Amino acid sequence: MRRLLLAAIVAVVGLLAATGPAVAESGSATLSLVAQSPWIADDGDLALELRIAGNTAETTLRLQLHRTVDRRGLLALRDGLLGDPLGGPVDMEVTDVLNSAGIASLVLQVGTEGRLSSRPGGVYPLTVTLVGADGSPLDSLITPLVHLPIIPEGEAAAHRPLLVGITLTVDGPPPLRPDGLLRPDRATLHQMEAVVRAAQGHPDIPMDVRLPPATVLSLARSDDLDHARLLADLVHTVEERFRLQSSPFVTADPEAWRRAGRSDVHRDLLDHGDRVLIDQLGVIPDRSIAVLPTTAVAATLDLLGQLGAERFIVSADHLEPRPSAASAESTLPARLVADDGTAYPALVADPDLARHLTDPQGAVSAAQYLLADMALLAWSDPTVTRMAVLTAPDDLPIDALTLDLVLGVLEKAPFLRVRPLPDLFDAALAADAAAAVTYDLWPDAITSMSRRATDRSLAERTVAAYTAILGGPHPNAAALNDLLEVTAAAELDTDTMNAYLTAVYTSVSEVLDAFTTPPDQSVRLTGRSADIPFSVHNGLSTDARVVLVLQSDGRLEFPEGAVLAVVLVPGNNRIAIPVRARTSGNARLQVTVRSPDDAQLLQLRSAHLMVRTTSLSGVGVLLFVGAVAVLAIWWVRAARVRSGRPEEST
Repeated sequence: MRRLLLAAIVAVVGLLAATGPAVAESGSATLSLVAQSPWIADDGDLALELRIAGNTAETTLRLQLHRTVDRRGLLALRDGLLGDPLGGPVDMEVTDVLNSAGIASLVLQVGTEGRLSSRPGGVYPLTVTLVGADGSPLDSLITPLVHLPIIPEGEAAAHRPLLVGITLTVDGPPPLRPDGLLRPDRATLHQMEAVVRAAQGHPDIPMDVRLPPATVLSLARSDDLDHARLLADLVHTVEERFRLQSSPFVTADPEAWRRAGRSDVHRDLLDHGDRVLIDQLGVIPDRSIAVLPTTAVAATLDLLGQLGAERFIVSADHLEPRPSAASAESTLPARLVADDGTAYPALVADPDLARHLTDPQGAVSAAQYLLADMALLAWSDPTVTRMAVLTAPDDLPIDALTLDLVLGVLEKAPFLRVRPLPDLFDAALAADAAAAVTYDLWPDAITSMSRRATDRSLAERTVAAYTAILGGPHPNAAALNDLLEVTAAAELDTDTMNAYLTAVYTSVSEVLDAFTTPPDQSVRLTGRSADIPFSVHNGLSTDARVVLVLQSDGRLEFPEGAVLAVVLVPGNNRIAIPVRARTSGNARLQVTVRSPDDAQLLQLRSAHLMVRTTSLSGVGVLLFVGAVAVLAIWWVRAARVRSGRPEEST
């Protein structure tokens, strides 16, 4: 066992010691944990690697074990709250254990007969203090010591290991910028790389991972070789190392969009995210298990259930009543009831476990505290099947070294088994149904999307009208839809979102400016019905579908309707507009070129024409015909009278 534990920390020591000792102020010294044996079996040995920097002349290391702690006591160690000392301290001169790299290597026997006295089956706080020549403490740290229980052979089958599920979410701001360029966020790429490297280094540890589809797509479209390598590693790792979960194309809060009346936004983002992950990584992501956002309410369960979610992961911080840490309630199955009455199975993610990953003392301390906490969960009642879900801390990046060390200790810990999330749900179903606890949700306040939804809806109609002009799907319209989709990203503030909307409207305005009509003009009609010539110049390189909206002052009629659908080819287009004049004289005609969508939202151009009609009006024609008829009758009668008279002699 000693050889195994020492071998496990060699790589960590080499990695951290390579940077050399830190520089301390004159007359001071600092202490930090570089490596530690993750647990002690029976009367085993504790191996510690400590970095000591600064003035170490005549300094002493003092190690003191304290009484066992429960989960609450373990968390209190962060604040320096310790129980009573257990036995006496162990002192050793720094010069006796310090090497040239500033690393002090210690090996101490622990147990009932050891220099550090402890009993199996407990977690003991260990304080390590660097003491100066005058006896004053220069620096100190606290680390938990995990002493494994002794299980008699006949009772081993009754001791059930803690089942641990790991779900990691990588997200970040969208890579598409308002100028249309793709610039992936560096922190997001580092997190993705950390997850990939950890999965490759620990192939036997199953993980459920959510990746940002927008960033994955940007890797595929990038000409950067590092991006290409990361994408290739992702493809290989997703196929063999971890389960891929569905994720919206850009980060979005489903409850916020539901309250804004735009649940379709989250649905479309989820659909787009799935398509990207399938196309780029070759794997169909799983929607059946969803991690509930912190703002979720019962109605959110309805929405996510409609989108394919069947089981949920929920943080203990957002449950009412909150599961008791002292009784390890968070390790039991849970039930969440939606608005429609559907009861969904759930597993509880304990945020206290996630908080260990942000240990200010570094990666080794983070891994040790997490392992100690899981040991306490596993030992709370080893005859009951218990499950712990480990998530990354909210709004904090995943540290690559911490993740690697955590997976390393979880991989070999004898009191737990890391399993995929579906296996944990299966175990929960197989457990006693009475053990499942029904909880209400305790949500965080949402960031209102009402204003954003209104602004987005107007932009959506604008892009839809522009698409209609182009006759349907088109690369130019697709580019605007990409910008529009990014406006849903939760990372964007109002100013940044407005930059995307401005880019959309600017692009559409430039297209509208590509159409021109002649200045106002006069047209003369010589008949009651005629075709008025009207010219529109299309400055695009593609056909444009538009409608001509006709309006007059009441003196003109439009036999084919007041709205004419036309297709404008690139260049000049001469269009004949059929009209009928009601009276002679001057009439005003307004011709407006608009988009062909139902709302005719976009106005491309508008022109006024003065129509002069010189033909007779309908009443004039009737009077003229009547007069001719009267004259004809008079002439016929006069001719008959003349023909009936005798001719006068000469």
